[in-house]
Amino acid sequence: MVAGGVQASPQKLLGWYMLGQATWFTSVGMQFVLFPYLVAIVLHETPARVGIAQMSLSAPAILFMLLGGATADRGDPRTILFRVHLLAALPPLALATALDASFLTFEMLVAYGLAMGTATAFAMPARDATLSRVAGGNIQRSVTLALAVQQTSQLAGMLMGLAASLVGVPLLFAWQSLVMLIGGIATRQLPKKQSNDGIIHAPRAQAMKDGLAYVRRSDVIFPVVIAMFAVGVFYIGSFVVILPLIVRDFYGGGLVEIGIANIAFWGATIISTVALLRVGHVARRGRGAILALAVGVLVVGAFSFEMPFWLFSVFSFIWGLGAGCVMILSRTIVQSEADEAFRARALSIFQLGFAGGAPLGSLTMGVLAGLVGSHMAMWFPTIGMTLVLAWLMLKSRLWTLHAHDAT
Repeated sequence: MVAGGVQASPQKLLGWYMLGQATWFTSVGMQFVLFPYLVAIVLHETPARVGIAQMSLSAPAILFMLLGGATADRGDPRTILFRVHLLAALPPLALATALDASFLTFEMLVAYGLAMGTATAFAMPARDATLSRVAGGNIQRSVTLALAVQQTSQLAGMLMGLAASLVGVPLLFAWQSLVMLIGGIATRQLPKKQSNDGIIHAPRAQAMKDGLAYVRRSDVIFPVVIAMFAVGVFYIGSFVVILPLIVRDFYGGGLVEIGIANIAFWGATIISTVALLRVGHVARRGRGAILALAVGVLVVGAFSFEMPFWLFSVFSFIWGLGAGCVMILSRTIVQSEADEAFRARALSIFQLGFAGGAPLGSLTMGVLAGLVGSHMAMWFPTIGMTLVLAWLMLKSRLWTLHAHDAT
């Protein structure tokens, strides 16, 4: 059922879901380009302060992601998404107003990051829990399709971000606010969660503890969460902090160069997503995720050396190919392995592993870049992720995991 009590077809419901997905990640794509541009190029902050600013976007996940998962399991994800979209329209509108008045400060960017990060902490579990109800029979295909929409929308948002030199940054942040409002209207059309009066929900704090215990007991989901935490620490910090600094300090670039590096990465994730859509069911999902993570090790190792910008962009593209596979296969493992009663919490913990490691990675990479330089700092994620991969190979069963179902 949708709002108004009218029965909608599964295809239409999935379409509304994907529209909400598209609007959210169009906003994220614009943010990927505009936020580092403002902090690194416009304000010309130090590497440590660039790391702090980027950390503000992901730090709220540590505080609120588990609460977001417990809230989604207990309540109606549709209502949560609708409200979060409306609230997430406010920070970009406030930033647009400040920019139009030529009153941009570092503190304003941090406040924007904290607000948008908090919205994400509640939106992601609710959206993930909803996908299982509108997906139909093939979960892997639906996860892949959702990620394809996510990545394509992010790429579109990045291209919009590049238009800042033509139409101005304030107008683009105002557009970001409008996009969020459109997404709120789309999510309002999704089906309400059917209430079950026979279920007695534990208090939220207990629900979060139960979710953590459930994931810790799983010999499949727990290693995936560890891998995603490592991605947050070693890869996200490198991507959101070091890449803009290298563009600014080594290549002397600005908005266009930051956009090109981002588009190369996220364009590649689209290619790998489309490839997985054509392949269909992947039985060795754990093995595929480990190999894709290994591609990232090779790339961040290469980034420790100086190179021409075109080669820098090529390596960003290769990194994106591996990242697309990791995102799809790891999320599919959690979607298919988690019990329905714990799915939103398991997915929120999965997302917490991914986003929770990002603040630590952003701060660490910012400090290291200030101490040893941006290129030398890339040895930290190279060595760190290599050790994590060795643990996954030797101490988990992801390498031998075989999905016999077609989900």
